[in-house]
Amino acid sequence: MSMLRNCLLLLSLFSLAACQSTTAVNDILTNEQTLRLTIPHEIWRLDASLAVDANETLILNQVAEGLMRLDQNNRPIPAMAEKVSVSADQTVYTFKLRNALWQDGAPVTAYDFARAWKRTLHPKTDSPNAYLFYPIVNAQSYHQGEVSADKVGITVVDEETLQVRLSQPTRNFLTLLALTPFLPQREFTQPPNANRSTLLNLKLNGPFVILDVSADGTIVLKNNERYWDQEQVKLDYIIFYVSNHPTQTINLYNADKIDITRIAREFAQAYANTPEFHSIQLWTTQYIRFNSKNKFFQNKKIRQAISLAIDREQLVSVLKSQAQPAGGLIPPSMKGFRSAFREEAPLPPDKANLGKARALLQEGMQELRISQPPSALVMLSYEDDRMQLAVELKKQLKQVLGLNLLLNTTSRAEKYRLEKRGEFDLTLSDWVATYPDAYTLLETFTSGHPANTGGYKDKPYDETLKRAANSPQVQKQVKYLAQAEKFLIVEDHAAIPLYYVNDTTLIKQRVKGHVRHPFGPPYSFKWAYIEEP
Repeated sequence: MSMLRNCLLLLSLFSLAACQSTTAVNDILTNEQTLRLTIPHEIWRLDASLAVDANETLILNQVAEGLMRLDQNNRPIPAMAEKVSVSADQTVYTFKLRNALWQDGAPVTAYDFARAWKRTLHPKTDSPNAYLFYPIVNAQSYHQGEVSADKVGITVVDEETLQVRLSQPTRNFLTLLALTPFLPQREFTQPPNANRSTLLNLKLNGPFVILDVSADGTIVLKNNERYWDQEQVKLDYIIFYVSNHPTQTINLYNADKIDITRIAREFAQAYANTPEFHSIQLWTTQYIRFNSKNKFFQNKKIRQAISLAIDREQLVSVLKSQAQPAGGLIPPSMKGFRSAFREEAPLPPDKANLGKARALLQEGMQELRISQPPSALVMLSYEDDRMQLAVELKKQLKQVLGLNLLLNTTSRAEKYRLEKRGEFDLTLSDWVATYPDAYTLLETFTSGHPANTGGYKDKPYDETLKRAANSPQVQKQVKYLAQAEKFLIVEDHAAIPLYYVNDTTLIKQRVKGHVRHPFGPPYSFKWAYIEEP
């Protein structure tokens, strides 16, 4: 292992060949069942209670497993839970755990789930994922410090049995349990300044475990021999290299150094007609969120003016990502009652109307009794290939409305921290659907929601979402959700939808059995394998 670690410390995207003389690394890189791909930045902590980054959830989904797991059709199937019993009123779930082990041979017990979930809900954990547990009796009250942990509807009946009581029937509850925040945990003290040893010391129970982590962030996973369903796992190793440079990444792919990569917009067109090109519409939408504490954006006409000033077709053209201009927050691929939600509740995107946009801006400023917009407005954006999106928006809003946007381009983690502290005027947001329900995208604008970083508040909107959540009929739920979305976007202009997000990747034809999820964790590699030539 020391030889492997020393080599991996030197391993980088530029020195891959230099390490190949080491036998241990050669064994991995030449192994026919080694899958290689990239992540855009280093990951030094894998904490299911705190993880919000897609790349953290990607790796967590390979190395850990909850009561349920998403299958090849994005449906929840039993995982650590061998049997699931549901009460007649659908409010009590009883999970009988299978005989499964952690990688060190210790049994996975109901206590591992109960402790982990209550840790996520503990007020001091400050978990951005705590709201997902709110369907559970007293979960929200405990998270808000109003009741003690023993009042939460999470009960360990015995080591093999976990019982969960819900406040009311909750559609998609089993799907929620397949998400990373609901994973069991053995470690509860991951240090603030995490490093490679933090990952190496984790105790895991998934299809794969962490073999090593290099100084540059390369993560190597190996087949977990103690995984309960180990016969289904065909891959021996998975290597995650770190690369956020589009040209480097595509060169690695073309040189056959990696098997899967997201393809940057500037290369997408060249590969669009090849069998290795894959594009799916994710259950997420790119939009602009406003800071409601900024008096300038408290005016509805000014928010509408910004929407009408944006040429979405031009944005999509600049991105070259096969994206679709958006009129609402719910993407076309999400289901409604009988068909797609967007078919049942159509919301066409605003067409750029420069004259009306300028007129509305003037009317809004007159209502605010100001003659000029603020001298500068800070917009948070991403440091990835969406930087060009922010630049194009800055250009359009300057040309049409004379607004001066200062772009703060940063990592997703830092962007989230700045949003939480309210240190922005506008922010580019791309909330990914957590579970297969339009509700998950609209609830982020309800009062008190942790993702409502702009502080938007509207009591009737909250009540409409509550009626949707409480409705026992899907048809009525979709009706309430459509009403809420129309109010939010068309009437109040509380957010500005830009485009529905497409994920474009290149995947070697020899890679089989991988599963791309449109919500939750990006990939499952449990069933993946490399087809031998």
